Amino acid sequence: MEMEQCFMPFGSNRLVHDYIEGKPLPFFHYSYHNRADYVERLRELEHQSFPRKELENHIRTFMEPYGLTEEIERSLEKLRQENSVVVIGGQQVGLLTGPLYSIYKMISILCLSRQLEDELHVPVVPVFWMAGEDHDIYEVNHVFVPRKRGLEKRIFRSATSDKKMMSKVEFDAEFLRDFCFSCMAAFGETSFTGDCLKLIDEALKNTHTYTEFFTALVHSFFKQSGLLLVDSAHPGLRKMEASYFKLQLQRAQDISEKLRIQQEEMLTRGYKTLIDSPSNSLHLFLERNGERILLQHHNGKIEAKGQGFTLPELLEIADRNPESFSNNVVTRPLMQEFLFPTIAFIAGPGEINYWAELKQVFELFGKKMPPIVPRINITLLERAVERDLKELDIKIEKAIQFGVQKEREERIRTLKDHDLEAHFQEAVQRIEAEYEDLAKRALMIDQGLSEITKKNRELVKRQLVYLEKKAQQSVLRKHDEILAKYDRIDCSLHPNGTYQERVWNVFYFLNHYGLDFIDSLMEMSFRLDGSHYIIKL
Repeated sequence: MEMEQCFMPFGSNRLVHDYIEGKPLPFFHYSYHNRADYVERLRELEHQSFPRKELENHIRTFMEPYGLTEEIERSLEKLRQENSVVVIGGQQVGLLTGPLYSIYKMISILCLSRQLEDELHVPVVPVFWMAGEDHDIYEVNHVFVPRKRGLEKRIFRSATSDKKMMSKVEFDAEFLRDFCFSCMAAFGETSFTGDCLKLIDEALKNTHTYTEFFTALVHSFFKQSGLLLVDSAHPGLRKMEASYFKLQLQRAQDISEKLRIQQEEMLTRGYKTLIDSPSNSLHLFLERNGERILLQHHNGKIEAKGQGFTLPELLEIADRNPESFSNNVVTRPLMQEFLFPTIAFIAGPGEINYWAELKQVFELFGKKMPPIVPRINITLLERAVERDLKELDIKIEKAIQFGVQKEREERIRTLKDHDLEAHFQEAVQRIEAEYEDLAKRALMIDQGLSEITKKNRELVKRQLVYLEKKAQQSVLRKHDEILAKYDRIDCSLHPNGTYQERVWNVFYFLNHYGLDFIDSLMEMSFRLDGSHYIIKL
């Protein structure tokens, strides 16, 4: 593998761009660029208490069925130490681990953990927070696979409520196995396909939910790296969160107000906001009849899909059944900070914007946000695609950011038979002239023939256009191999009009480059500074 470092803009999100550029922004407590800020954050954490032993016991119990390696044991032991800190990040639990950026986020967590442990001389624990409480199944129930010159979205369909948490969405293991194997078949058979299928089979053993399947796969990738995994929806974790749910319930209206003020300040400074939470929201969900329902103030009451509650009733539920509650995008970062001594949070571009909106919410609880560190961004460049780029003389940075459809259209224009095009245009003009004379003669006979004459003229013109189109397609078919190169580049580097890491699945690359592919990525010297890395395979 060879690695090149470059910078890619983050679309139209000016806040993320300015943040990564290191511009001073009043929406964060620390700068991830400044090493002294990590020392200051470390001192801040020294004066706070966290449920370390309870967390260690819970994570140990949770991960034990998947196998506790020596590296996992070391991370658990670190977590118990009073001077330890964590680097944490999270993501939804997608099928076959979802888009590549989930894997890149885990690699980012591990890279920064090692770096900060060397610099700060304290135990640093890598933690990945699986958002098993999320309920939008349509965001995670699919895998994109190659088909012809593009990608096909393969959807795993299962009967479940749209509001059910992923950690409680069960599947038929045989059906899911067939689905995963069909995806692997679409990736193409290689010498590594058997290893991938065996890995999937092993992960499906004794797993029944999206989160369990995700956990089994991720653990198999990172078990030698000491990455600790946490399911945000696990009842054991919820018990530890009971007092924090009560605190958030009691301050719900204050949270809404602080969020509003912070968002207004951002808008005033010309930055957009992403959190769209109703002003009457309590920023917590309550599970009822298997569905996750947002709690909201309505007509002086607190309601969840028409069912009314008083605050004392909700506080009692938090005491008795804390697993009934779950966080939304506003309170989830707070919950992580209540539980973990976080020295740094690994964030994707959207998350950076979310956290910028929460500064005053954190301050409401006497807390500061940790340094928010942008995750690693990677584009994997296969040799065939690299050859196509060189042959077509296209810069890879341009292909990654914008795709190559404009170049493809320009190439088509040069390949078309322009003499043929001119002949057809002349024919159309001649027919137009002939029809003018024919129409006049027909109308002299019968004025009622006006409409049919017009329709007949258009029909003949459409037939000529159709014939030209087919003729030009025949011309282009002779150059199909060249045009296929543009499609191959786009499919690989700019799929569906976005970055590769947001669409492609890691199993495509495991299938083509072996199960040690992720380990090879882990050996690369990444810097978490907002750079984009191009890795040649």
